[in-house]
Amino acid sequence: MADVLHRLLLDGQNTAVTRETAEALLERGDICGLRMVLAALSSADDGTSDYLDGAINDVCCQSEEGLAQLEELSSVLVSDADDSISNEASRILRVWGARL
Repeated sequence: MADVLHRLLLDGQNTAVTRETAEALLERGDICGLRMVLAALSSADDGTSDYLDGAINDVCCQSEEGLAQLEELSSVLVSDADDSISNEASRILRVWGARL
């Protein structure tokens, strides 16, 4: 299932699929959902990464609670064994740091 979700997150032909898949994963509010989105971000082209970052903003960054949850999950993923995910988690903390 992870491979299918990864392909949906990186669907270059249909950005609505990318956005909806990312939002659904982020709305779970757990490590697995954020990890999947960060894995996609690590290999996404510039256009797709904009949609993935937009989903993070819209789902996680519209309330204090959402920002706190994003910080908590990203702080855990900074130590992920996969360097691409830990790098994206670090980037999330830097980018959203002013708001967290």
